[in-house]
Amino acid sequence: MKDSLLTDYKKKEIVKSISKKDYPRIISILENIKTVHANTAKTKDKRFVISEIVRYILNNSSDKEKDFFNTGTYFCKRNEDVSKEIGISLIWRSYGKYRKETESIFLLTADDPNWEVREYAGVSFAAALNHNDSFYRTLQKWSKHKSENVRRAVVISALGYRDAERYRKAFLLLEPLLFDNSKYVRKNLGPFILGSCFGNKFPEEILKQLKKWGKYRDENVRWNVIMAFNNSYGNKHPEYAFDVLKMFTGDIDITVKRALMSTLNFLGKRHGKEVKKFIDKYKLNKDKEVY
Repeated sequence: MKDSLLTDYKKKEIVKSISKKDYPRIISILENIKTVHANTAKTKDKRFVISEIVRYILNNSSDKEKDFFNTGTYFCKRNEDVSKEIGISLIWRSYGKYRKETESIFLLTADDPNWEVREYAGVSFAAALNHNDSFYRTLQKWSKHKSENVRRAVVISALGYRDAERYRKAFLLLEPLLFDNSKYVRKNLGPFILGSCFGNKFPEEILKQLKKWGKYRDENVRWNVIMAFNNSYGNKHPEYAFDVLKMFTGDIDITVKRALMSTLNFLGKRHGKEVKKFIDKYKLNKDKEVY
């Protein structure tokens, strides 16, 4: 299946429309090639449009933040999902100058009914945080937002601090969300952000942090800690996984037990012998509730 449905002719038409600020025409072109999967155009085609708009504003604007804000606002306020995705990818660039207005649009987009629009919102949260440390306090407040969609976007925003200088602040931002009992929040936090993203980038640092969090008695925290190894991080560092997982071998909480066996089953696909030794050592095969 093609990763792009835009022809060269349509690309030229889009570039021309950007110079004329004929944004409805751009949306119309993308709407005509949207897929059933998420009711929007393919990722590569949307990235083309976003990059061309960004390039045009950077090369032609005398007030870049203002133009990013106005253009992003226009796209975000339309009904089409693809338009919202383009808009949120533009408007974060105006956060420094239009903080309150941008945050208002952030919240609406992060809580959008379309799951893919919410994906774009989370990525934009991260981009805004990466370039604006002042967004951090707002994200701390939003980690307690009534909408699980917004809280999930805060989880993704931590990627904005995925560097050697700021990853500890990312951990502080994520810690309250470890207690969140929303499945939507959890599946993005433990397995994805903590494991796949931070674990693979900072394997030893996240190991130390997971050991600390593993001592918390809340079952949601323990679930996140265990599931942080249910991915490529665990496969790359099985010794780290076993070092942490042994903390939960006597846990009686059914949610924790299931997370433990799920992670062991996952690791067993590539580290079968090591997993068998682990299960035998802690006699997990005798606990029927685990299976």
